[in-house]
This record gives sequence, C-alpha cells and structure tokens, in this order.
Amino acid sequence: MRRLSIISYLILYSAFSATVFSFTFSGDEYFKSHRNEAEKIIKKRNALFNLNLDVQIGLGISSVNYDLATSDTSANKLRNTTTKTGPSIGAVLSVDFLGYGFTTGIQYSNKGFETSSSKTNLNYFNIPLLIYFGFEAGNIIIDGNLGPYFGLLLSQDKNEIIPVKNFDLGLTGNLQGAYMFNEYLGALLGVKYEYGGLNNLGSNEKVKKITSSTFNIYSGIKFRL
Repeated sequence: MRRLSIISYLILYSAFSATVFSFTFSGDEYFKSHRNEAEKIIKKRNALFNLNLDVQIGLGISSVNYDLATSDTSANKLRNTTTKTGPSIGAVLSVDFLGYGFTTGIQYSNKGFETSSSKTNLNYFNIPLLIYFGFEAGNIIIDGNLGPYFGLLLSQDKNEIIPVKNFDLGLTGNLQGAYMFNEYLGALLGVKYEYGGLNNLGSNEKVKKITSSTFNIYSGIKFRL
C-alpha cells in the first residue's frame, strides 16, 4: 500500500512538472513570437520613416565681402580682407520619409574676416529650414540638406567703417556620411557651405552691400530616434 502511494505521488509530481514546463515553454514561445513581431514592425516603420538627431562640432573658414561705393582711403582696406577660421557647433533634427524630408535645428557659427592689422569676429546663432535627402547602404548613411537659414547676430567686433545688421538671411547646403555602430548610434563626418547676406548685411555712403561666405568641415554623433 505504501509502495502504491509513492508511485501515485511520483506520477502526480511528474504530471505537474510536465504541465509547468509546458506552460513555461509555451509562454516563452508566446513572448518570443510577439517580440519578433514587434521588431518586424519597428524595422518596417524605420524603412519608411526615420527621425535623426545630429550633434555636430566643426571648424569654419569664413570671409566677408564688401561691395564698396567709394574709393575712400578708409574704405579701401576692406577690399583686401582675408579669410579667418572659427568654431561651429550645433544640433539638427531631420525627419526622413522614404529618403526625403525636412531638417531644422540650432547652430552657433563664428564668422568674420581679417585684414593686415586686425581680425573681426561675427558670432551668429543660426536656425536652418532645409530640405533633407539621403539613402542607406548597410551600416553607412549618406545624407544632405539644402535650403535657407536665419541668423541672429550675437556679437561683433567694433568696425569703424560699418557694422553688420543683427539679422542674416542666407542659403546653406551640406553633405555628410555616417557609420552606424548599431541601429541607434553612429559617427558622422561632413562638409557644409553657407552664403550669407541675401538681405544685405549692411550699407552706407561708403559700402553698397555686404555678404559672407563660410566653408565648414565637421564631425559628430548621429542618433536615430
């Protein structure tokens, strides 16, 4: 009788263990299946729609061009200005739908020029409003932007002939490549050109028009959100 009880206990224990194992296994399969489905949905969404955040830091080579209205001696020194270098830093957000989209952000840019005896710094806070285009090849993302920007002058060195305006309307374009370490993070390298002064940065009896040109090379981090 005792032996029968032990056998019955072993049978019940084995049945219970099998039930628990079966439930656990089927539960794991259930969650694994749903996780795979979720990953497929995310990948399908990313194939159609991406949100990218680029943090950039670089070096700009800038010049300021003066269209003079007179050959006055004091103004003539503005004919022979040379380029100057300065830092740039910013963060831009791109919305990408099937390879095309829109980009905006905030960027600090140090522009200006040099003469034989002085250096003039123009510090701007720029807001770009750009058309985005790009494509992917494996872990590589190639993208670019083109469009206008709006610049707010933060500060400028004193200019005895003519100061520039507090607002700059210009055009900019950039092209960059990024290597993605994983689905969400990568390193980028790019080049950018800015033409400023579509609104004429300043004029008086000695100067007709002021424009600026800046070539920028930068690197940074790309976040895919």
